[in-house]
Amino acid sequence: MKILEQCFRVYATAGAIDATIAFYERLQGVTCARRVTITETNVVAARVGSFLILAGDGEAMTVARQVHGIFYVDDLDAYAGWVREQGGELLHEPRTVTSGRNFTARHPDGLVIEYFEARS
Repeated sequence: MKILEQCFRVYATAGAIDATIAFYERLQGVTCARRVTITETNVVAARVGSFLILAGDGEAMTVARQVHGIFYVDDLDAYAGWVREQGGELLHEPRTVTSGRNFTARHPDGLVIEYFEARS
């Protein structure tokens, strides 16, 4: 069980995604590695260095903004069990999403994190 990477989540409106991506590219001296539309929510996700930028409007963004960060992990199911054992709460069970599987958890201290395992 290993956390492979972690990212800050940044939120933008649908109309501001390009400017937000450009800012974080300049900040880190990198280019956007990936940009996809999450079909389940119609939210655009862009990975720029240590940041995951999520952009959209409406209820999907209200829900997304409740999450503070993301951990990319090697074994999603193992982490789901571990979080529970440590007194955390799974806000939703592991599920299949665009590009892999995820769950969202509230840690015992209140921090809300998305755990994500990419498709192989």
